[in-house]
Amino acid sequence: MAANFCLPSYFQSGMVLQQQVPMMLRGRALSGAQVRFSLERRPFDGRAVSPLDSQYGTIFRQQVLADKAGRFQIEGPACEASFDPYCLTLESEGERIVLDDVRFGEVWIAGGQSNMHMPLSAVLGHQEIEDIANVHYVRILSQSATGLGRDHPHYSFGPAEDLCEAVWLRGDQPRDMAGVSAIGFACVRQLHLDLKIPVALIETALGGSCIHAWISRPSLEAEDAIRQHVVEMGFYRDEQNWDTSRNWESAQYQPAALFNSKIAPLKAFGARGVLWYQGESDVHSPQVYRIAFRQLATDWGAVFTPAQPQGLAFLIVQLAPYWYGDPDGQRLSVFNEMLSAVRHSLANPTAVLPVYDLPPDYEAAPLEWRHPLHPLAKLPIGQRLARIAQGLLYKRKAPASAPECVDIEVVGNKMLLSFSQIGEGLRVTGGGERLCGFTICGPDRLFREAQARILYGVRVMVWHDQIREPQAVTYAFRDMNQDANLISRDQLPVVPFRSDRFQSVYSPSLEWTHCESLQLWCTPDASDAMTTGYHPRWRVVRGQCDIDIEPVNKTEGDGAFLLHYQTDEQNEVALEPLLHYASLNPPLDLSAFDKITLQVFNAAQHMKHARLALATGEPDAPLHLLPERQVILSALRWQTVGFKLGGLDLPLDKVRRLVLIFEDRKKRGELYVDQISLMRKD
Repeated sequence: MAANFCLPSYFQSGMVLQQQVPMMLRGRALSGAQVRFSLERRPFDGRAVSPLDSQYGTIFRQQVLADKAGRFQIEGPACEASFDPYCLTLESEGERIVLDDVRFGEVWIAGGQSNMHMPLSAVLGHQEIEDIANVHYVRILSQSATGLGRDHPHYSFGPAEDLCEAVWLRGDQPRDMAGVSAIGFACVRQLHLDLKIPVALIETALGGSCIHAWISRPSLEAEDAIRQHVVEMGFYRDEQNWDTSRNWESAQYQPAALFNSKIAPLKAFGARGVLWYQGESDVHSPQVYRIAFRQLATDWGAVFTPAQPQGLAFLIVQLAPYWYGDPDGQRLSVFNEMLSAVRHSLANPTAVLPVYDLPPDYEAAPLEWRHPLHPLAKLPIGQRLARIAQGLLYKRKAPASAPECVDIEVVGNKMLLSFSQIGEGLRVTGGGERLCGFTICGPDRLFREAQARILYGVRVMVWHDQIREPQAVTYAFRDMNQDANLISRDQLPVVPFRSDRFQSVYSPSLEWTHCESLQLWCTPDASDAMTTGYHPRWRVVRGQCDIDIEPVNKTEGDGAFLLHYQTDEQNEVALEPLLHYASLNPPLDLSAFDKITLQVFNAAQHMKHARLALATGEPDAPLHLLPERQVILSALRWQTVGFKLGGLDLPLDKVRRLVLIFEDRKKRGELYVDQISLMRKD
């Protein structure tokens, strides 16, 4: 705002202002100058209107005086949403500012880091963008992604007066929309189509950013925990050593740097709420983040004029499954648990949305976005946020957040779970029947993978046949939790949870025991995140064997293995689950179990034998063949085959390999395998 008479640069023709809140215009003029303002409303269809129609024509006028520093502020009327265009005119000392094609509607802010920043061009092709960039009354307030540019070469220590490179874009311009947040665009586009009013998005997100850069300096200094955390990270700067270099990649981590450059200049701009997707840079510090987010809600609520008396709404996206290197596989789980708690701690209208059910694929993204932290499935997130916004804020028949467990009833050896925000009911996603993701524990606090069943679409019954006195339950409480599959019929995944935080041993992922899938999404190499992808869940290590998934002849779940094999020269065929992938947090701890059983169906009707070999201890430990050699009868029925683990002179808390060996003197045949079970010591 360098001219003698001007508004902040983001006040432009073509903008959308928040309905139902006073319109606040602030700017600069000559010291003590008079500023005249008028607001004119024109019919959407261009028809002629009577001069007596008070709804149209000039509907508001005001005159104010600039202060000694030349600052002025005008408060206009609170207008209802409409497709009618408005014209804003300001005059002072012979100068004139005219803003045309201004609409009133809904305004949302897209905040966070890379997953919110990720543009449409990174997730869609040119034709796909053409197909959805067809919404004239969706408007985007874009600004410099870093908050810096020619007129703002470095981050300011205090709040800036204006945005850098602010421009309003139209939602029917595919070339412009290609660079817009995919989540943000999908959300406001859906809101526009559902609410049938103009909707705007203010883009603020920046990849790699930390939450301490998005809160004000006074808030950071007022909270010792945040300040000390920033000091420990090496990002703390005061005015004397403030980084004024143009290296935004490091300077953005200074306290309040992004708040000052990208948020504070929007002072008094009306908005309904914030779409928030951030935390990958802060995942190691959930307790500090919880404090910082409360400060962020306060700071942003003080900048923007909220459209509801409860304050600015926050729709929080939980972080997508990703292996952050935690040996317990729960770093992300604890962080997302904190985000769920934030929802209940804020006085603002707040919702939370998990995303673990969405495809994790990232390989087709452009090179600059190609990373497992950046799944391509962004449009469904935006559409789900729009759905939640309708229930939370617009009084539509829709959920106000993702479903959450709100009550647990213990009946005998079973736990009956009730959930909020279930809408038309709960269901299993993915096309299968088995409900996955639940674990329960008894008094020993050893969580075990549980069976679960949806009751009439409204409750879930969880149990384990060997746990007589269930004490606690978890759902999807691990970092790589893509196998969890409980969602509402509104397509909202149930929020992951644990029912208590007592010291416990949590169950690793045991999906391999169900013998119904041949691939898993994982990170094999701890030193290379780019190895993340779909990898074999099982492999054949002796003989030749084709493994098919049999959907009909099974003992439980969605299928069983059907082995078509040819043995080796020792009349054996062997296969094993791959337990060494880094994101599975090897080694597997079987020290609490004294038996492994599996179900087999001998389709070839001639006798076979089964054996088990284990490699335990160091990663390169040799295989030890267990002494038991179990008979598989020539009978057309499912049989249980078991192997005792008790009494073995092996470190069962460090199982590296678990190999199933089948002997067949006829060398060729078929065998069904299902339901591998770990039996607990009594």
